[in-house]
Amino acid sequence: MSTHTALRRGLRSPSLRFLLVFCMVALLGFAIEVIPWVDDHVVTPFIAGLAGLSGKFILMTGGLAEVTGTVIRHPLNGFAIRIANGCSGLEAFILLAAGMMAYPATWRQRALGWGAGVVAIMSLNVVRVISLYYIGQYSREWFDWAHLYAWDVLIMIDGMVVFFLWIRWLPPRRRSGHVCKAS
Repeated sequence: MSTHTALRRGLRSPSLRFLLVFCMVALLGFAIEVIPWVDDHVVTPFIAGLAGLSGKFILMTGGLAEVTGTVIRHPLNGFAIRIANGCSGLEAFILLAAGMMAYPATWRQRALGWGAGVVAIMSLNVVRVISLYYIGQYSREWFDWAHLYAWDVLIMIDGMVVFFLWIRWLPPRRRSGHVCKAS
């Protein structure tokens, strides 16, 4: 078998197709996210909204918080956190969207999956921000551990769980004309 034939067969492999589409969409998403105009006009306002929403939840539950842009500050003890690009949950969503783009599904099914993913990832990210706000007031060591390790992993796991639940929700795919029926 020639190298050209092997390459053509390999590109027809569903696994290889998934991997290539996933990588291309993820790289494109990350590249778009760091374009200065997108960062200034999309990502930063999104993060400011995340800070504002987190601040509102802190206030609604009896806590103290002042929000200025992407910073949440405790008015009495002065502790503050700034939500930066990379802590917005957008990266987990980009990976989720790339997986859903690479997986064979209709555009409607993908849109429903993206909607569920946004809700799941962003809801957990609000919990993340609020928990870090409180943890940081009591222990810098625990804050660093939760921020750098625990929450990053949990947000990514959240995206993976949404992806796998979405796949299970999709109707079974028909294979190329071969139907096996159990007797």
